Formats: sequence, C-alpha cells, structure tokens
Amino acid sequence: MLRDATIADAEAIARIQRQSVEAMDSTMAAPATREDIVEQLRAMGPREVWLVVEVPEGVVGWGVVKKYSPRPGYDLCCETSIFLDRSLVGRGLGRPLQQELLKRAEALGYHHVVAKIWAANAGSIRFHERFGYEMVGVQREIGRVGDKWRDVAIMQKIFTEKPGLAPVRD
Repeated sequence: MLRDATIADAEAIARIQRQSVEAMDSTMAAPATREDIVEQLRAMGPREVWLVVEVPEGVVGWGVVKKYSPRPGYDLCCETSIFLDRSLVGRGLGRPLQQELLKRAEALGYHHVVAKIWAANAGSIRFHERFGYEMVGVQREIGRVGDKWRDVAIMQKIFTEKPGLAPVRD
C-alpha cells in the first residue's frame, strides 16, 4: 500500500536510507537519524510529497517529490528519489511508487522532473527509462564516497506541454 508519510514513519525511513548509505552504491547522503527525517518531513513545502510503501510487516520503501531549486525560475521543475529496503529491491515495489510520484508531480503543476542517479547504477537508470526519463548528461567526479570519485547521471522526464507555455530553446 502507498500512502503519505507521517512523523510515525521517520524511524523506518531513516533505516531504509541508512541501508543505501552503508552499501555505498547509490547515495552521497550522510546516514539519517529519526530526528533528521522528522525535520525533513516538517520542512516539506506545499508542492512536495513524501510517500511510503507499507506492507503488513511495516514500511519497506519511500519516495519523494521535492522542489528542484528555491530559485523562482525553477518553479516548474522537481526532483524525485526512491529508496527501498535493500532486501526487497527487484520485487515490483518501486513501480507503483514511481507511478504515484509522477502522478503527484504532474498534479502539483510540475512540467519537468529530474532524477540524479549514480552513473554506475545501471539498474536504476533502466528503471527510470521505463517511466519515460531520458539521460541528459553525466556529471563526472561530482562527489566522493569512501575513497572513490562518483559520477552522477542526470535524467529528466518532461510532461506534456501545458497550454500557453510554449518551449523556448535558446
């Protein structure tokens, strides 16, 4: 089941995020605590969404739609992220989560969705391609995790043009 995250989910969200931090294969974040997640949940804006995937055993995944930038020119762009319990990756839990994140992003008036993925994470890149994201570039050696430089792939999905908002390509 998918639902909006609540403060009560903070410990499970932090646990799932820490799994990916410890694996050192998909995020450059520091390990989150329950308190970190509570703070992030409370800071969510009106055009941001935090969802969880819940099964009878508890919360096993989460995803966010967040503003891409506080700069006004980026008001129609958001970023998405998904994290699943590492033991459940590849079991189909990410698909409905991604579908709902995209549905919510479009309903919130976003036009452009960005996903930042480690360039070496071929599975995540393929996953996003199945939802219409396209690769637009790779930022080489943008961060370090452990003793290695990491490249980040930038993928984007553009929703159908909105009336009165014609694209301008400089």
